[in-house]
Amino acid sequence: MTEEVMESLPEKLKPHICTLKRASMDTTKNIPMCESGIEVVNFDKIPNEFARGRGWSSVPKSNDALYKDVDGKWFFVEFKNGTIKTHEIYRKLYDSLIMLLEWGIFPSFDFIRNHVNYILVYNGEKTERIQPSVNRDATYEYITQLAKQEEKLFGIEKFEKYLFNETHTYTPDLFEKNFIRPKEEEERRNS
Repeated sequence: MTEEVMESLPEKLKPHICTLKRASMDTTKNIPMCESGIEVVNFDKIPNEFARGRGWSSVPKSNDALYKDVDGKWFFVEFKNGTIKTHEIYRKLYDSLIMLLEWGIFPSFDFIRNHVNYILVYNGEKTERIQPSVNRDATYEYITQLAKQEEKLFGIEKFEKYLFNETHTYTPDLFEKNFIRPKEEEERRNS
């Protein structure tokens, strides 16, 4: 996020700014899923603050990072370095939105559908959908490029236009290409 964007963030989010590298950290293996220095809100810190003083037996689940670009678009980013359990991903989606709606940071679902995007970054080497085949993967990639369509996995696509403006599932390399590099360039132009 640019300095201007960070200054415009709601006060509840400002104390939780960190780098995308830090937000992408797989804490069990102490390995980041990306190396980017782009600044984001470490959204994993939000549930404890949100639940403080409410007397709940558990706290909400959350996505890993929240990014706001210079055009006012928001991006939730979830990093999964191992097994993906869709019910856990869906819970994080809903809980994250509920917290921001209740705090008044997002004014309505209509706002979310028009201004908030979701990205799931997964480790393609650890998340096998079917038995590996280099030729099949190359053919599939070629066809999706011809069709100018993006591969969306794990049922995330069903949330597009229902809860989010756009949804994406990226490997770390695709995340670097499709999100990090364009946002770094956008931030350089607007600094």
